[in-house]
Amino acid sequence: MARSLAQWVDYIQTLHHREIELSLERVREVFLRMYPNGLPYKVISLSGTNGKGSTAELLASIYRQAGYKVGKFTSPHLVHFNERFNLNGDAVDDQGLLNAFDRVETSREDTPITFFEYGTLLAVDLFANYQVDVAIMEIGLGGRLDSVNILDADLAIVTSISIDHTRWLGDTIEEIGFEKVAIARKDRPLVLGLTKPPASMLDYASDLPAQLSQLGRHFDYSYDNGGDTWRWSTSETTLDDLPLPFRQQGVQLSNCSSALEAVRLMSNDLPVDRASICKGISNATILGRCQVLSRKPDIILDVSHNQASVARLSQFLYSLSNNESTTFGGRTIAVCGMLRDKEIVASIDQIADQIDDWHVATIHHDRGSLAVEISSVISSICASTVVEYDRVEDAYDAAVDTLTADDRLVVFGSFHIVGDILEHVN
Repeated sequence: MARSLAQWVDYIQTLHHREIELSLERVREVFLRMYPNGLPYKVISLSGTNGKGSTAELLASIYRQAGYKVGKFTSPHLVHFNERFNLNGDAVDDQGLLNAFDRVETSREDTPITFFEYGTLLAVDLFANYQVDVAIMEIGLGGRLDSVNILDADLAIVTSISIDHTRWLGDTIEEIGFEKVAIARKDRPLVLGLTKPPASMLDYASDLPAQLSQLGRHFDYSYDNGGDTWRWSTSETTLDDLPLPFRQQGVQLSNCSSALEAVRLMSNDLPVDRASICKGISNATILGRCQVLSRKPDIILDVSHNQASVARLSQFLYSLSNNESTTFGGRTIAVCGMLRDKEIVASIDQIADQIDDWHVATIHHDRGSLAVEISSVISSICASTVVEYDRVEDAYDAAVDTLTADDRLVVFGSFHIVGDILEHVN
């Protein structure tokens, strides 16, 4: 009996006794059965603590505008599993995904692979069958031992580095940086979207050697706060009057700069003109990244879940407050939930001084924090009112009921929280 899509998704979570198993041997074995002669498309791999999804979408949108067939693999999904596999701007349809499941399962034979490894193989297979020109592949965790790293990327990008996933990647920036930069390949371009990368990353790039291109050294950007355009430049090229990525003032410019450098470095194989770059930036969209769901009152959704990403969300809120075209003058209400293995104290501390009232919810996941645990952290940092809920939908509805036209609501802390709210409101 044929499985439904939901049954397939449940099934692939049972194939390996661990949710995460950082290794490449098993998944590479299956990949080589499927594609012994390699892949028929270019591959750009992205790692980093934050910014991977935004950078991937900007790259994909630019290449789509230039007329290329583009595959984009990201994780996790917010609402539907199909979201992980994007074919020329759209999530793969159910039948296409079911066909890919059948092909991967046939090649897998009895090799045990994890949920994440299966997803990588689905993406590889879908993109080959769709005959894409380029695949944008987001690393799920780390880099060196992530399943995406079975692919020899034509170009690698590391977007950012901060402390996260210490159980698997190490406790220091140097250790984490080493894990994430190991998606680079010898004599191929490596784009670092960091002005001050850890020494471990620079050493790795030098030892390969990779063709290093670093933000602030080989490419850069400039922006006047409050402006509608920005500038990107290298020693040989300048692009003026670029549109703001995701229509956000300043917060995505390092990610977009890395995407533009990748486009430049891949131009011999995938040439792109200025018009496609501008249209690609303007048309790029991504759910859950400083996503403005409504105006008056403002409702903002953001998947930020660690210190660096919550700091970026805080920066975005400040930019909205200081924008002359914005009339915000009311309260800021938060709906928040976080996973237990995240930097809860450091993350909340980044934004606490901007929040007037909190509505916190339990995440019902084996790694989820209880609402009372989040509430205790908030109370130790600030004196704001905190209300606890068992369900994030209830927290959201209660928060919305308190809003006036001058207030704003920000939902953040986890992909789980934002995904549940997107499903709730649609």
